[in-house]
Amino acid sequence: MLHTPPIESALLAAMSSQAGPMGARAALVHLREQGFAVSESTVSRLLRELDERALTQSVGKKGRVLTEEGRRAAANLLLDSRRASNFADALNLRDVHDLVDHLVGRRGIEREAARAAALRARPEELAQLRKMVETTGSGRWQERLGFHRTIGQASHNRQIQAITTTLFDERLDPLEHLLVLIGIKQEALVRWDEEHRGIVAGISDRDPERAERLMVVHLDGMIRETEQFANSGNAHVIHAVLAEIESK
Repeated sequence: MLHTPPIESALLAAMSSQAGPMGARAALVHLREQGFAVSESTVSRLLRELDERALTQSVGKKGRVLTEEGRRAAANLLLDSRRASNFADALNLRDVHDLVDHLVGRRGIEREAARAAALRARPEELAQLRKMVETTGSGRWQERLGFHRTIGQASHNRQIQAITTTLFDERLDPLEHLLVLIGIKQEALVRWDEEHRGIVAGISDRDPERAERLMVVHLDGMIRETEQFANSGNAHVIHAVLAEIESK
């Protein structure tokens, strides 16, 4: 799917919601109201480009309307916008319940990612994963995050890759710090590292069933330890980190 510039998306959305033709002047006013610092010449050029791509057509002096292709493009952009908004809302974690739900969602995606990676990972990706699990220690949070990202990419399943990229967005890096803290407090970090090595072994041996099973075991443990950490009087620690992420 080609990237659509925000200004073009805004214009197509406005024309889609318009009952009749939209003139260049109305388009200019609308775009400026949406925060775009545009000139009349810029809007005229944009409208001509939409005409050339058969997304709009002129209705004399009344302005322009969307073609069938233009309406389809506007509908797809609206769907993309809603999907992005839903993902953003899903990643807006507020409390322990949200964090556990996040890990449960990860379990569903990452088990399939591990299975697919065992079948599709390239030799250089296998080498990268093995290198990531060679060392241990609480300071390795970036490697842990990279480990899960790499498995998602090594799945070579575009749906899994897209979702994994969202789940491990850089804005959620503080969340990995929190999970490492939970692992330390629950004395689970060493076991988590061992589970990582087991998952990589399953992927490297091209054993999808074992890779998937070990990923489920790994996420089950993280969920269990997170709940135990919260129930031991530490829910406020989780809430503080999640509030920090939300404020960014």
